[in-house]
Amino acid sequence: MSKRLWAACAVLAASAAGALGAGMAAASSHTGGLTIKAMDQGMTYVINRSATDKMFFAPGTATIKSGETLTFEYAGMPSDEPHTITILSPKQLPKTTRQLNDCTACQQLASGHLKNPHAPPGPTNDIAHWTIDKGKPGLDAVGDSIAIEGAKHRSISIKVTAPAGTTLHFICAVHPWMQGTLKVT
Repeated sequence: MSKRLWAACAVLAASAAGALGAGMAAASSHTGGLTIKAMDQGMTYVINRSATDKMFFAPGTATIKSGETLTFEYAGMPSDEPHTITILSPKQLPKTTRQLNDCTACQQLASGHLKNPHAPPGPTNDIAHWTIDKGKPGLDAVGDSIAIEGAKHRSISIKVTAPAGTTLHFICAVHPWMQGTLKVT
């Protein structure tokens, strides 16, 4: 688990909610699709008080047509921090600081991206699987996940195959305070 995750989990859930609210920016769209960006505006802290990590999805809520392409990319210069768009059920989404600290679904799903899913992430156990498809091909089911990581893999695209009328709830399985909703039309 990254140092930033541990620091951010020390923050009250209200602070995380504030960062999520910033992800409500307008969607970046392109012909036949949508781009969601992993934003990183750094971290602030008050010694012996709090830490706030300013990572979020932009937009945090978006609409896309079934069959269109979703592109996931870093905004600006990427750091070495990996990010995922991982589909979860609403019940699996962490809502409290305790749940952020121990996001079982996040750990299970993020490990599927690793070279060795049974070992902790690190320099010798890096991301090897950029796309995890649990449902049909494309983004349509709980467990589907795409990943980006620094300069190694700056962006990734996937077709959204969920049927119209579906709402997909997504999370960064590495940074579980990063959450969003994709409405499929």
